[in-house]
Amino acid sequence: MEAMNADSENPRSAEELESLRSQVESVERKLAGEFQVSPRILVAAIAVVVVIVSLALPHTGSVTGIEIITGDPHIEGSSLVIVSKIFVWLEVLFGVLASGAALLTRRWALSVIAGAGCGVSVVFGLLSVWSRQTPGLHGEPPTGAGVGLFLGWFAMIVLAVVWIKTIWARTPYQLAAEQERRDAAQEWDDFARSNRIGHQPPRPQRPTDQT
Repeated sequence: MEAMNADSENPRSAEELESLRSQVESVERKLAGEFQVSPRILVAAIAVVVVIVSLALPHTGSVTGIEIITGDPHIEGSSLVIVSKIFVWLEVLFGVLASGAALLTRRWALSVIAGAGCGVSVVFGLLSVWSRQTPGLHGEPPTGAGVGLFLGWFAMIVLAVVWIKTIWARTPYQLAAEQERRDAAQEWDDFARSNRIGHQPPRPQRPTDQT
């Protein structure tokens, strides 16, 4: 009777062992897909707020970033160049949306997208400032870069640096998590083999089992 109980409990133990290992792997996989919370994440959150504020401030003359996004008729006479418009849209897409999503979800993939986008926007921000300081194609005097443009450009530089550092720091952490997951799986396999769990031969049937 005791032998029958032991045989009937082993399959259940194997299922519980496999379920526990799956839960451990699921948790570690989730952690591997997230970046670590650090003080620089607070800096990124502040930078996102600064980007939002900069959109409400003048980028050139009296034209604000919000007016550029909405296509306000007021911007028609401001001789805005294409790089200025692209920079404002990059601010919205990567400085606000992508960075905000990365901060809320802590997903490493979103931080990569935000970092790449912010890096590109820094270049367009530099071109926007330069274009506001040079005469137009027909000799129009430069209107100058507004406080909103400078503030948004500085905030995007901060975001680019923060996300690049986050991505760089994430790589060894991810490798460590993957190694821990492999070690845990190996330990479970060794334990299962040493205790012959899940690999036991079928129990011979007795004549009474067939009736």
